Amino acid sequence: MVSKRFIFLIVLLFPIVVLNAQSKFETLEQDLVIQFKCLKEAKVDSVKLNVSNQIMDNLKKNLKKKGSFVYPFDRLTNLGKVSSSDQKLRIYSWNFLMENGEYRYFALIQRKQGKKTKLLVLNHNLETKDDMYSKLFAKTWLGALYYQIIPFKYRNKEMYLLLGWDGNKGRTNKKLIETLSFSKTGEVEFGFPVINWRGKRLSRVIFEYSKEARMKLNYYSRVNSVIFDHLSPSEPRYNNQFEYYGPDFSYDALELKNGIWNLVEDFNMENLN
Repeated sequence: MVSKRFIFLIVLLFPIVVLNAQSKFETLEQDLVIQFKCLKEAKVDSVKLNVSNQIMDNLKKNLKKKGSFVYPFDRLTNLGKVSSSDQKLRIYSWNFLMENGEYRYFALIQRKQGKKTKLLVLNHNLETKDDMYSKLFAKTWLGALYYQIIPFKYRNKEMYLLLGWDGNKGRTNKKLIETLSFSKTGEVEFGFPVINWRGKRLSRVIFEYSKEARMKLNYYSRVNSVIFDHLSPSEPRYNNQFEYYGPDFSYDALELKNGIWNLVEDFNMENLN
């Protein structure tokens, strides 16, 4: 009888605990909605940076609290929120357009390890070159807004493939495929070379194309592949002038086999049906 009463008490109290947790993060959401509005309305880089640092501090303080990993933050439409399918990783990201036409990015990673959740800050390094071979870290992060996280394993090492967007500058946008892993001490590592691309092992793939174009780049679990538009110049004379590049109605893919993402050119989209 005692055990039944105890269970009944838990059932009664559980909704109260959930509501208290929701209320706690709803207050944070309200504060962040105001801060993101200030960021949008700011005109100069110094003010935008100051507001973004306030957003970062607010998130760091609150994302360490219990329950934050599963809270949706639906009201924050200017904050990117993406989770891995294994429910071990969540990335929050945002940006602002600088006066010189480039974008400045900010991001936090929540990583679940057993019952603990670790919070990691990524620092956008504007001096980092966007090459496809280098290994990068939290302080040399290229910067992007991530929208898909795909967990996979390479030789029993837990890894993730990130798909992201970068507004770049001038007349082009970029999309990227990036590898993410963690060192033995839990530090962020970007660029593990597990992408097999035309006989080369790449750490990441970066696509550059016209701001007037729309490039599709998504992961499809049913074929265990990342499928993307093949980009070409609008005319042969514009070769390597990426402001003239866009989808040419053909597709390529990266297919996962034994921990390696292998390029498949001229992917047949009928395979998705």
